[in-house]
Amino acid sequence: MNKEVKIDPEKIHLFHINIVESSIKDVAKKGDNNFKINIAQTTMHNLKDERVKIGLFIDLIHDEVSSDSKARFVFDFHFKIEELSNYFKLKEDNSPIFTGVLIATLLGISFSTARGIIFERLSNTNMQGMILPVVSPQKMLALQKKDNS
Repeated sequence: MNKEVKIDPEKIHLFHINIVESSIKDVAKKGDNNFKINIAQTTMHNLKDERVKIGLFIDLIHDEVSSDSKARFVFDFHFKIEELSNYFKLKEDNSPIFTGVLIATLLGISFSTARGIIFERLSNTNMQGMILPVVSPQKMLALQKKDNS
């Protein structure tokens, strides 16, 4: 793995998006969009087929204690990465360590896509118009879901 590997966007192919879970418990009135956002992610890979799967877990929880309004979205983003071997090195146990720039790029693509899907899913609810913030993919790397469920 070359330390100075640059990402070639033309070699990244998002070929499938699976919405694993999409549940919305709406707020009582429009515009009451005072939500806390929790985000976690997982990463899985298939080195032979040059595939990487990014799992995103996004919870929108209403800030008011008395409110049980919330929304939960779980996505799986499936990528085919040409020349994937340029983006990882193998540890002694033959498990890969991917470059941060590759995973951050895939997280950025995944989260941006999820933002649009969530915006559309909320458009027919009282939460319409809620736009998730832009999040640093590098910071998302630190939010890896602890259990791989």
